[in-house]
Amino acid sequence: MPMTTIVQALMIIVGLALGALWPRGGRALAVFSRDALINVATGAALFPVRLGLTMLGVRLAQGADPGLSGFIDLGSLRAPPLQFLFTFVLLDFSKYWLHRAHHRIPLLWSFHRVHHSTESIDATAGLRMHLVDFLQLTAVPVLLFGVLFDITAFAPWVLPVAICVGIVADTFSHMHVEFPHTNPVCRALLYVFNNPLFHSWHHTRDGVLRDGNYANALPVWDLLFRSDVTQHEPPALYGIGGDQRLVNDVLGLQLLRPRTD
Repeated sequence: MPMTTIVQALMIIVGLALGALWPRGGRALAVFSRDALINVATGAALFPVRLGLTMLGVRLAQGADPGLSGFIDLGSLRAPPLQFLFTFVLLDFSKYWLHRAHHRIPLLWSFHRVHHSTESIDATAGLRMHLVDFLQLTAVPVLLFGVLFDITAFAPWVLPVAICVGIVADTFSHMHVEFPHTNPVCRALLYVFNNPLFHSWHHTRDGVLRDGNYANALPVWDLLFRSDVTQHEPPALYGIGGDQRLVNDVLGLQLLRPRTD
């Protein structure tokens, strides 16, 4: 089993445990809620796609398929810490703009709203995704480091670890845990690494008025490109409303079936 899958599974388990011990607003969510079960079922259904694309990206980046490396050779970047920094920052920067496009381009939003359809946010929420979204996100490292950049000279751990840091950020940011702005540590970390308070405002039901906080791991992108919509307290309601709502089951979400009740 790939390291990325193990990291995500462990983060979800830890996140659900922390959400039970220190729930946001003092209100614990049911571990086996309908939303959580749909999230896990969706993640399991899409797992083979993720596994295949992730392994392809790592193989290309590490030169396992001669002649299929990227156009721009980065062999001159020799220090592994610098290799990791370059890979992680570029990956995170690209995900920010793809995520922003998901919200600003109507066609992409029609698929991305599957992720926003859940009305309860916990560590499993990152698994709720439409196949089209999923293909785009898992294709990012393949295109960056298998097509555009040649990082075959990089240390073999660099790309897998950079992907894992993104997975940690994504799962942590969806956790149903208290992250109070009044706490000096939480306040200091608010814009350092994606977290439950910062990302909660990305999922507010009032997203039409507060559309922002697109960062995967580094909230600095939202500060730089003026898409920060964070408030001191989490929003009261999550999900999407009106004619954007979808039938809340695995197949209904993938088929984008409108909810009429």
